[in-house]
Amino acid sequence: MYKPLKPMYSANFTFVLSTEQRGNNGLAGLAAQLGFDATTGSTENIFSGDNIIEFFKSRSLIGAALMSEVDSVSHQTLLNYIAKNSYAKLYQQLGPFGSNPKTYSKLQLRLYRNIISYVSQSFTVFKKDKKLVFYIISARSTNPNMAYYIAKYMLDETSNYFITTKTKVTATSVELLKKEADSLGKVLQNTYSSSAAMLDRTYNLNPSVTVQRSSSQFNQAKANAFASAYSEVMRNLEVAKMNLQRETPLYRIIDEPELPLIAPVGQTLLSHIIGASVLGFFLMIVIIIGEYFYKVLR
Repeated sequence: MYKPLKPMYSANFTFVLSTEQRGNNGLAGLAAQLGFDATTGSTENIFSGDNIIEFFKSRSLIGAALMSEVDSVSHQTLLNYIAKNSYAKLYQQLGPFGSNPKTYSKLQLRLYRNIISYVSQSFTVFKKDKKLVFYIISARSTNPNMAYYIAKYMLDETSNYFITTKTKVTATSVELLKKEADSLGKVLQNTYSSSAAMLDRTYNLNPSVTVQRSSSQFNQAKANAFASAYSEVMRNLEVAKMNLQRETPLYRIIDEPELPLIAPVGQTLLSHIIGASVLGFFLMIVIIIGEYFYKVLR
């Protein structure tokens, strides 16, 4: 009995991912004072132009995307979903995959690598126009959910990696400033407490005896110095946060498909035509052979 060919579903996500530097980095000198070199490790050349497209084909990013949960209730990962639907027999033998590939058996690792290759070949990433910053990731599969999940989670994983790597220098500077501000805040608080305690002990002291006030005065001088340093660090922290916001790449999903995906009508019709043609061809051969034997044996 003739079985029609399965339609091929496409899941297309249109997104914008700006690779331009938005504002200059004013943290280089500040980061250098804190012992961090903000002038090295520039990622602008790495992520400029069409280089971002190559990141989608990274095996490590595909592997990370496979660990994404497609079902928050059962906590089923994309890896297990693909293995269960596309490699059913092997999946039944090998069982569900964990979240750490280093713990996989040899057979599991082989299937895991096959799935990475399968995912790599199932989607493409391209620009609508060379002059625009609009990209499209398109995944194709005979399973509509699989096409959708592959496109969605590959886009999520790659964009997160892109943004994290692009802002790593500035984000690290912000974290250093936060720690410095917290540390100075605690020291300043302790210094003020110590100064207050000394003032209480020397309250209403004989004006002719001033030596006992020297410790209190010294603590007050330290408190003033720490207060100035704390104010400067807090000011630099706010500047760092603004720079981080400016340097964070612009990422937005412009258009995305909705489940359930709809198979192209023309493609479905074509598959039926091809299937019917193949079936008709074999029926014609059977009729011709039958007529031949009928004439020979008559």
